[in-house]
Amino acid sequence: MNLNKRLMISVAAAIIALLPNIYSCAQKSVRPADPSTADAPFEPEAGSNAEAYYHFTLSRMLYLDNRFADSLKELQTAEQLDPESGYLKYNLALMYISAGQMDEALANLKESIDVDPDFASSYTLLGKVYASSSNPDDREKSVSILEQAVKLDPEDAESLLFLAIMDTERGDYDAAEIKFRKITELYPDSERAYFFLGKLYYERGDYQKAEENYKRALDINPTFGSALIELAIVYEQEGRIAESERIYKDVIVLYPNSLESYIRYGNFLFRVNRMEDAREQFEKAETLDFHDPDLKLRLGILYIENQEYEKAVEEFQLILMGNPDDERAKYYLALAYIETGKYDQAMKLLNTVPAYSEFYDESLVQKAYIFEKQDNLQESLKMMQEVYAHKPDNEIIVNYLGSVYRKLGRDQEAIDVYRTFLETHPSNETIYYSLGVTYYMNGEEDKSINTMKKLIEINPDHADALNFVGYSYAEEGVNLGEAERMIKKALVLSPNKGYILDSLGWVYFKKGMYSEALDVLKEAAALQSNDPAILEHIGDVYEKMGNMPSALDYYRKALRMVNEESLGTQEEAELKARLVRKIDQISRNLNVES
Repeated sequence: MNLNKRLMISVAAAIIALLPNIYSCAQKSVRPADPSTADAPFEPEAGSNAEAYYHFTLSRMLYLDNRFADSLKELQTAEQLDPESGYLKYNLALMYISAGQMDEALANLKESIDVDPDFASSYTLLGKVYASSSNPDDREKSVSILEQAVKLDPEDAESLLFLAIMDTERGDYDAAEIKFRKITELYPDSERAYFFLGKLYYERGDYQKAEENYKRALDINPTFGSALIELAIVYEQEGRIAESERIYKDVIVLYPNSLESYIRYGNFLFRVNRMEDAREQFEKAETLDFHDPDLKLRLGILYIENQEYEKAVEEFQLILMGNPDDERAKYYLALAYIETGKYDQAMKLLNTVPAYSEFYDESLVQKAYIFEKQDNLQESLKMMQEVYAHKPDNEIIVNYLGSVYRKLGRDQEAIDVYRTFLETHPSNETIYYSLGVTYYMNGEEDKSINTMKKLIEINPDHADALNFVGYSYAEEGVNLGEAERMIKKALVLSPNKGYILDSLGWVYFKKGMYSEALDVLKEAAALQSNDPAILEHIGDVYEKMGNMPSALDYYRKALRMVNEESLGTQEEAELKARLVRKIDQISRNLNVES
């Protein structure tokens, strides 16, 4: 059977949980600040330097081909050929920021303003550089620079946002509110503006208006994790404890790989005096030892959350301008690269994290993930074994290490790791479930069922454990009444899940209720269209009903799907061989080609 899909086994789930892209789910392309995305295009006009335009265009092409060093050289040549172009100097500053050459970036931004004092983008970027500095004098400079950017471009939301945030930091809430409101007038769908308005009102103690603005941000983006967390804090302040906890739980369900969600929920549980529950959440967060970030880091993470990866990379690079050895910025920059498949760039950053760093173990985990994505499981295993030696009591580390062992076909070693963990964490549902599945993969079906039953004793509402046991009974053709009850309960707990509906359909099939089985299985296939095992089951029902042409059609569809997936697993090979046998047999009976 298609066990991985049926039982919701995700080998990558644990590593995804370690990626602290706070509440971020989507994955898009990212690279250092792209000089091709500046506000005004550089085009040859009367009096312009055509050769400079050629080198600029070549620079852009090289950049898009990830040849950053060559791209920088061509852009430098273009700027030398047309030294009066503020736009070229601005683009060159972006490239220097991408390369971490902040002195050169600052020099070019100042020159850009000198030669083209009306080019607002140069003021905006220079103001952000100074605003992100830890030097109070630089931060003070940023105000006048960003104000000039807004004067040149009154609709410059980025400059307005920075100015409003700095107003809030200084306690000038009225000035900040005016700026945030202006952004929402100009850009009604700016969830960030509403989010920061909510924070402003929270600082003022006006929880009702804070709640209104967080909800407005969530109307625009219902999965805006930071807004959800801040709304939960507002509810807590208002004494709406049940509503606050519901949001924390919803966030963890939405973003099970978010460090901050566990920390925030743990803090909440601590404050309401639920110490044991708080401890559990803090342990989950321990693998990524989080410290409250400053504005730069917060904005960078927020940009990642909003899938604005180029801006996120720029923010982290700005942090590194002030402190090239800032391990936090390096680490989160590496995560931004990992999210977008820039594995080589991420690996270079992760390799610079020293063994004494608080981020060392976390960097090993990310390197393990990169090695896994590159099909180098042996190196991935080495990374995880080292982390496990440091943190053998961490659920996420244990789960991921076990998944790597399973991928290597070393099921018994995965079992040993899980059992060792459960000796000191006897109620951990995640590891119990992984242990039960691994027993099954290792051919120890009795131990698998017993482990899942133990998990159900711990949590009678564990939908996947109920489904696992119910489906296993159906496969064996035993305890079909109990199997039906368990699977129906799982469906109540997790409705509209194709793999659970498939289990119910298989129970009906085993009970000889073919018409009912067919209806349920087709519903399952509609919900989970990428599961060839469900298609195989539909074919089995048609075969039992004597409808051989339909059975053959579904077997062929299932086989095509298996061939398209080409995962190379033992499970896939067995399914493929089984489908080929069924297709050949029916084809011979119908006297048609296989």
